[in-house]
Amino acid sequence: MNRPAAPAGAGERRSPWQRRLAIGAGVFACLSIAGVLLTVLWAMLALRGPAEHDRTCCWEENVTPEWMAKTMGFRIPETATDRRAGLRTNAQYDVALLAFTVPTPEADRFLGPLQPEGTQLVRNTHPKEPGYTRSDGFSHLGLPEPETFVDGMRIGGICRGDAKTPEGKAVQFCTDIYAHEFQPGTTRIYLWAGNQAGIPKPGA
Repeated sequence: MNRPAAPAGAGERRSPWQRRLAIGAGVFACLSIAGVLLTVLWAMLALRGPAEHDRTCCWEENVTPEWMAKTMGFRIPETATDRRAGLRTNAQYDVALLAFTVPTPEADRFLGPLQPEGTQLVRNTHPKEPGYTRSDGFSHLGLPEPETFVDGMRIGGICRGDAKTPEGKAVQFCTDIYAHEFQPGTTRIYLWAGNQAGIPKPGA
């Protein structure tokens, strides 16, 4: 006597305990993935926290370009526009920032007395990648970091007394100098000075 044919898929049915086991395994897998994602997210936030703190911490208020120029020992040309300044203080060293824009001939007149005899500003042959920022850099002032520019960029530096001119003798801190002709005939001057002994702070 022939047995009736089994319904299609009848042999693939799972018992209740098999279904429970499969559901449990699926829940465990989901929880494991969620745990890994939460761990990664926590690590990203932990790394971002100090970086965000470093970027925003310790910038002094009431810092004007005129005050900063006097503190650093520079004289901003009267024709300068877009003047910006900042002062960052921490336990390791203080950083002074000063930036302004002038016609290129005026920039050359400003830079000339600040170049030690026999030296000249050089091109930026090792630029940082676009978008590069630093916790004590000009991005705090809303400017791109000068280290990222190549075209039109000249770089130098001066410490007090390096240049035997009144301007060179007036410089108070060793200062990195960047001159960027970002459009024909117009140059932005960046001045960055770091000092472990501290930099005076502005009054309230």
